[in-house]
This record gives sequence, structure tokens and C-alpha cells, in this order.
Amino acid sequence: MSNPSDSETKIPQVEVDFDPASVPTLTEKLGQLQRQFQQWFATLPNPAKVAVVIALIFVALSLLTKVLHLVASLISVAIMALVLYGLYRIFLRPDSSNLRP
Repeated sequence: MSNPSDSETKIPQVEVDFDPASVPTLTEKLGQLQRQFQQWFATLPNPAKVAVVIALIFVALSLLTKVLHLVASLISVAIMALVLYGLYRIFLRPDSSNLRP
């Protein structure tokens, strides 16, 4: 087994024509997804539309409760940090008045 030298192996050069203007922005992509959803929703029969709306409400409320739990947890952690810092300042921090001769 011999190792091929650099002159024997050639990597083909590839040119890519990339136009950043052709890439859709996030708002364009979201608008496209919204139009697709509306078209799909319009083709559903009425009982299925009711079921989809109920499912979307359920998902939205579940997401809202998760976000509210996260915010409540962050507030609890912040309050705990303030209490612990206050206890540190009161009990564990060396008093500057004791350091004077």
C-alpha cells in the first residue's frame, strides 16, 4: 500500500452561484407557512375544523402555562439569590469595623 502524493489526487473545484437575495427571510417563510395552513384548513370539513381549533387552543394554553411556570421559576430563583446574598452580607462577610486597629 502506497500513499498517493498530492500531485496524484486532485480535488475538483466547484463553483456555487449563491444569491443571498433569493433566500426567503423569516417573515416571508412564516407568511408562506400561514398561507399553506389557511389553504389546508379551508379544505377541511366543519367537524375537522372544530377539532383543529380545539387542538390549537389546547396547545396554545399548554405553551402559555409552560412559559408562566418558567417565569415563576426565574422569579423564585432571583428572590432566593437575594435572600442568600442578604444572609451572606449579614453573617459571613467580615465586618469592616472589626478590621480597624
